Amino acid sequence: MKPIHIAASPNTQGDDLKIAWSKLVNPWNLAKGKEAKELEELIGKDLKGYAFTFDSARSAFYVYLKSLDLLPKSEVILPAFSCMVVANAVLWAGLKPVFVDCNENDFNYDLADLKKKLTSRTRVILIQHTFGFPEDIAEVRTMAGKSVIIVEDLAHSLGGNSALGKLGTLADAAILTFGIEKVISGVRGGMVIVRDNKIAEELALTQEESPAFPFSKTIVALLNPILWYLFTPSYYFGIGKFTLGRMLVALAHKLGLFGNMIEPCEYRACKPDWLPSRMSPALAALALNQYRKLDRMNAHRVEIAKLYLQELNKNYPANDVYLRFPLLLKNRKQAVLKTKEHGIVLGDWYKSILYAPDSSLQTLQYVKGSCPNAERLADQIVNLPTHINVSTQDARRVVKVINQYL
Repeated sequence: MKPIHIAASPNTQGDDLKIAWSKLVNPWNLAKGKEAKELEELIGKDLKGYAFTFDSARSAFYVYLKSLDLLPKSEVILPAFSCMVVANAVLWAGLKPVFVDCNENDFNYDLADLKKKLTSRTRVILIQHTFGFPEDIAEVRTMAGKSVIIVEDLAHSLGGNSALGKLGTLADAAILTFGIEKVISGVRGGMVIVRDNKIAEELALTQEESPAFPFSKTIVALLNPILWYLFTPSYYFGIGKFTLGRMLVALAHKLGLFGNMIEPCEYRACKPDWLPSRMSPALAALALNQYRKLDRMNAHRVEIAKLYLQELNKNYPANDVYLRFPLLLKNRKQAVLKTKEHGIVLGDWYKSILYAPDSSLQTLQYVKGSCPNAERLADQIVNLPTHINVSTQDARRVVKVINQYL
């Protein structure tokens, strides 16, 4: 039985493995190379701005917020249906996160709630384009006025378009991640794109003064796609939970070979001392390779999503990325467990508010009950895989199993 995973280095193909391996066998050259600058030039040109790479999107957002020189406790509006690391960047910058609820149609902002939470202290609004569904930036701009800065988060939507134009070109700035499960992957890394010359000069100086991405973390990141490529075929080879692949994955985690996408201290909103750092050239090489395949990978995502749309009778808004295909199930937890028996691992973005444990919510300044839609949807959401390594045959197998829980 072929395993179908939504994560586990989902974008990795043979050419990516060759790059990862070539970097690993030349560890003395990991900090050398022009790939990060090439990536900045290529994406900056495509998104019509000045691009700067860092170790992650949260670091990129953090240094951008610092460059704005806002008054302490200025308010930054964020989606509650998102990940805690974005809120951390706001807190690190000495600003106040304000969380806005989502809607069930496209999982983006509930515009009525957004309007209610806009105040005279609002300085920045982050637009997520959840799962690749374009947010109505024109409406957000009308509500907020010209003085409020709007930042697009392309974590789910790199390469996407809307009626207004290419996502990432429609606001004052944009951030994106090259994380392991995102549209393209360098395993670790992120970027900020700006259009203001003065801010660009400040970000260039910040980047130059930032430390290099830690050597040990670069090694671990390069191992990630290789280990998943080796472990995934045997993931269900065995009996019940005692399978070869699962044991190898558990061992790798115990040895720290998969690293942490979120450092332990970040659950307390603490900033690791090595953040922000420059993006590793070796990891930028992976992201650069996948960016050159972006149109093909997104076209495949749309093809798989069309199958889901038809077979599951969904009517989502127009979209040309579909990083993941969202689905609401009343018995989500049972579905996630049972689909594993069929060799299918579903996604769970965002199974909790800010994808955070309850113990972190007070630190993140989230008030329970303030975003009821997001809290309700978190109990129902699953994500179906659309990545390049999922075939139409795989997708039909997913549909056959998931149909039992609709």
